[in-house]
Amino acid sequence: MHRCDVLIVGGGFGGALGARRLERLLRKTTKRIVLIAPTNFMLFSPLLPEAASGTIEPRHTVIPLREMLDTTVVQIGTVTGLDIAARTASITDLDGEHHQIGFESALLAPGSVPATYPIRGLIEEAVGFKTLADAIWLRNRVLFQLDAAAAASNPERRSSLLTFTFVGGGYAGVEGVAELQSLARDALRRYPTLSEEDFRWVLVEAEDSLLPGLDPGLARYTLSILRERGVEVHLGTRLVDCVDRVVRLDPAVVAPFRSETIVWAAGQRPAPLAAAWGLPTDDRGFVPVDDRMQVAGLDGIYAVGDFAAVPDPSGSGAAPNTAQHALRQATVAAANIAARHGVGDARRYDYRTRGLAVTLGKWKGAAQVGGIAFRGAPAWWLGRSYHLLMMPGFGRKSRVVADWTLGLLFPRDVSQLGSLGSPTPLGEPAAPLPQRK
Repeated sequence: MHRCDVLIVGGGFGGALGARRLERLLRKTTKRIVLIAPTNFMLFSPLLPEAASGTIEPRHTVIPLREMLDTTVVQIGTVTGLDIAARTASITDLDGEHHQIGFESALLAPGSVPATYPIRGLIEEAVGFKTLADAIWLRNRVLFQLDAAAAASNPERRSSLLTFTFVGGGYAGVEGVAELQSLARDALRRYPTLSEEDFRWVLVEAEDSLLPGLDPGLARYTLSILRERGVEVHLGTRLVDCVDRVVRLDPAVVAPFRSETIVWAAGQRPAPLAAAWGLPTDDRGFVPVDDRMQVAGLDGIYAVGDFAAVPDPSGSGAAPNTAQHALRQATVAAANIAARHGVGDARRYDYRTRGLAVTLGKWKGAAQVGGIAFRGAPAWWLGRSYHLLMMPGFGRKSRVVADWTLGLLFPRDVSQLGSLGSPTPLGEPAAPLPQRK
């Protein structure tokens, strides 16, 4: 069995940035850090909607873990078991081999999964909007539906092909519908037989306002922008059924309608691993930690990000599960792990949200920084600037800036590459080649 000093589970904001910070803190020691993640990259999730709309090359929204980390041992696989008492983890690698690794301290940041509910048809018909694969699929879907609708002779069929329903009025749902609608509007220039009136964009939100946590005035501004663009926004409304892609809402503000594309963006829940790992959870499934990111009652075990319930420094419940909080939690956890190994001083988590921003397609956005609210192009620019500031690595920043600049100067690429996901079969064998004489 291999051993390490610090085991990190997860390659997202919490895990990858925690590992990078630990490398710097422990650089003069011989401590060994091992990171286990299911993929070999960190996804910069704030830019996922722009990757879906083709504004940014999808590869530029990810940072390879081995590029980010210098001395951390990166192992691609999944943690299938965690024995806190014995300080061992069971790991399955990409080749299906099983390993065990011992550790002294652990940073747990396995992230979250979509929070689904027992809605008929949801699992069968809807798609999520959380991963890079989701973003690429949705971009290809919009372009495929355009091609299919241009060829359809039946008006009802054309209508269902071009109906897109997003469930969830948080940041993922709002930015997703705004960016994909922007993609469709740009692509329409190449489809003379189609018009904007052929599309139907629907956003369903169970609460009475969009974008929780955002200034109410900015939330209303966002609502007005979406409705001006023709997006049907139904607040205080729930999806109750989508069997065979027929959407039914409660209350029935609109008659049931067929939507060929249904996107579920109604929140996240922690990765369902805590119970199997013997960790405490709150009533929402999050692992409670103290203000030093240590799991309650478990010395040397830390948790951050979407997996953890972190006390908000303001005293109002738990801190938001957002990227800006996750990276600061990772920094605090790294400092406390290093202090536990004899390097530096322990720290407490005291970060408060500095600002929020939502992009609504080209030149449109809403943002609040401190107590100041911004709308339109200034908010759009502020949102992009903040995301650029947060992105690790000068190389990735440069690629994103180049994508944004080219997107302002040239038409959007509307190539539909969905068929490139798997290799083409070689087909039937031909007749034997003639023998050389």
